[in-house]
Amino acid sequence: MTVDPSWLVSRPPAVVESGGIVLARAAEAHVDGLTAAIQTSLPELMRWLTWPFDGFGRDDTREWLRHADEDWAAGRDFAYTILDGTAVVGSTGYTNRVGPGWLELGTWVRTSRAGEGFARRTTGMLVDIARDHLPEVDGLVIHHDVAHGASSAVARATGFTRVAEVDPGPDRPFQQTREAVWRLHLRRTAEGNQ
Repeated sequence: MTVDPSWLVSRPPAVVESGGIVLARAAEAHVDGLTAAIQTSLPELMRWLTWPFDGFGRDDTREWLRHADEDWAAGRDFAYTILDGTAVVGSTGYTNRVGPGWLELGTWVRTSRAGEGFARRTTGMLVDIARDHLPEVDGLVIHHDVAHGASSAVARATGFTRVAEVDPGPDRPFQQTREAVWRLHLRRTAEGNQ
């Protein structure tokens, strides 16, 4: 399913810092750190995500960054590099593919830094950014493989509610497995739900 991104006029800030973690708009300056993080985490990334592949290298990261820059400007995706000081820890951001009023969140953390709370803390930061800077966004969605317990824990810890499990379908052609779907309402609706 292709969503017309024009409903989202506002943009998130390019850099956000909280508690020593920096989310910086993904950029050429991060190419080496991102490439190293991806290469050292390939077995785990390939288990849960569809885009990593054996041999993923610097040119592939550059191509992704080029698309990330175009997508940010168009309002399709907002990719951040997760930094601990100057060290690249992973990537996170929003994808505008759910429909008007909703953004999907995604995060990956390099294997050597897994379990340190980066996914939970960056997800919390993305929730705050959406509330504070994206007034058109009514809510956020997280999709993840139902077998990925760490992703469930992050969604639960950051206030999301599990609403469904879905099988691969034509609206998510990249999806390979049954996914858990979590939602977080950011704005009060006419019915008074949050």
